[in-house]
Order: sequence, then C-alpha cells, then structure tokens
Amino acid sequence: MTPLRASDKARLFTGIAIPDEVRTTISESAARLAGLVEDVRWVPEENLHVTLKFLGSFELDKVPLIEAAMRKAENHLPIALTIGGAGAFPSAGSARVIWVGVNDVDGNAGKVYRIIENAAQKCGVKREKRAYRPHITIGRAGKRPVRLPPETDEVFDFEFRFDAVELALFRSELSSAGARYTVVSRAGLLDPSR
Repeated sequence: MTPLRASDKARLFTGIAIPDEVRTTISESAARLAGLVEDVRWVPEENLHVTLKFLGSFELDKVPLIEAAMRKAENHLPIALTIGGAGAFPSAGSARVIWVGVNDVDGNAGKVYRIIENAAQKCGVKREKRAYRPHITIGRAGKRPVRLPPETDEVFDFEFRFDAVELALFRSELSSAGARYTVVSRAGLLDPSR
C-alpha cells in the first residue's frame, strides 16, 4: 500500500482486485483483440480491476470517510462474481470503452457500490446517473469510437468465477507512459485487524 502525500487532492477510485490468472487471461485476450482493432489504448495487465466508484480529483482530508464506508461494506463480503464475455460503452458499433463483463451473482457488488456511492456523495462527488454495471475496462478508443469486430465474442469466450474478499482504494497517477495505479488502503476479510 502507498501512503498519500501531503498534497490537497489525488485522483482516486475504489475497486476490486481480480485474481492473477483472470488478469492474465483477460490480458492475453485483449492482445488478440488488439490485432483486430486499431486506435485503442489498452489497459496494462497490472491495472485490470473491477471498478466500484471513480472518485476523481478527491480531497485527501475526506479519504477517512471513504475508508469508513469501505469498512462498513465489509458486511457484504465475499462478493460472488463471474467474469467473461466482452462489450463496449456506449455500444459495440461505436465503442469508446471496451470491457470484459462481470456478473454480480449475489448482488453484493451492488450493495457495496451503494454504500461507497452514498459516502462519496457526502464528500461532494456527484452521484452517478446510470445504474451500476460492474465491468473490467480493457481499452479506451482514441480520438474516435471504434467498432468491435464479430470475432470479439470468440476471443472472450471464457468464464471465471471467484469470491472477492477485499475492497481497495486506488490512486491513479497519469503520465505520458499511461496510468499507474497504487493501492492506498484496503478493507475486507483479509484485513489483519479484523
């Protein structure tokens, strides 16, 4: 975990880490898709995760409120997830964000999201207008949307199931080399203080 520096704000989000074997399979599949789709910035394997709530440029003195919400959300762990298939926002024919699907089997991801969303709103973060759809972002289109090829379904024809037992608060630092994510804090069933 990386402590936050004494600056006023940092780019933060909450999420769920995914198992190494799942990240590797997704990354290998994304590399196959990259050969079929141009002008996409692909997410490095080490950055793959299930996003819960993007907080944006967040005031550091409010971080304890998000951490408290994460601890409250521990009551809904573990989260049963299945991962597989691919799609895009807003659509496969006009993709700006390419993702791998995540099914919230027991509804616990949605419950955790709502707890963090409520805490974020109290901290001044705008409430998301769209319903929460868990997913793993694997790529972002460049200047123009892209069209996913028909082979996409075949490339991402896998399914993994796992129980997420930990939530993380991540810091995202942007550079010309891409985003670098570091864990600021964790909460969950692996927390030694439980």
